Amino acid sequence: MESSGKEREAVQLMAEAEKRVKSSHSFLRGLFGGNAKIEEACEMYTRAANLFKIAKNWSAAGNAFCQAAKLHMQLQSKHDSAICFVDAGNAYKKADPQGPIHHCC
Repeated sequence: MESSGKEREAVQLMAEAEKRVKSSHSFLRGLFGGNAKIEEACEMYTRAANLFKIAKNWSAAGNAFCQAAKLHMQLQSKHDSAICFVDAGNAYKKADPQGPIHHCC
């Protein structure tokens, strides 16, 4: 699959992850399995970020890693969040090595 195909797949994963996050916020989901939806969304954002990296869309990869990092923080998974923030920083650095520092939050 060429890089544009990987990028398309990544965009679809991002959209699906966003749906999972939104569905986890309903009252009943929060009581029964809301965290499972958030964990699935984290995995989807990370997979999307890696697909963006393959497509060399570094800015989009950084954004996807940031989304995963925020969700890991929500799940109280500080180590996984830190890893995603580092990956986001590395992606942003490749996007614009001399540019300003990007903010995920």
